[in-house]
Amino acid sequence: MKKEDWPLQAAISSRTDEPGWAFQLMKWLVASDGTPLSKCFDENLIEISYMDKSKHFESLNRKTGIPFEQMCFFDNEYWNIQSVSSLGVKCYHTPDGMTKEAWVQALEDFGMM
Repeated sequence: MKKEDWPLQAAISSRTDEPGWAFQLMKWLVASDGTPLSKCFDENLIEISYMDKSKHFESLNRKTGIPFEQMCFFDNEYWNIQSVSSLGVKCYHTPDGMTKEAWVQALEDFGMM
């Protein structure tokens, strides 16, 4: 997902033993404008598998060329934060789910606000 005025790419990293179900849910979940979640992201930037999330980020790094230090990651599970942060990714623990505050903090940390 790219917004013209923001140098930003968004990706999905999901760990599940049922990737097919996760992909189906992304077709059913829709944004306020009716766009399915699956259409909000470049299909090459959707990492859904049972692998450790650090493996997802290694794959995203290879696909995009974006250095780990220029990536950020939001997750509600602390072990995922520990794993991904070991790569140099800036991580935000969101135990109650994604929040506007966490998003704003990341934008500030990356000098985008």
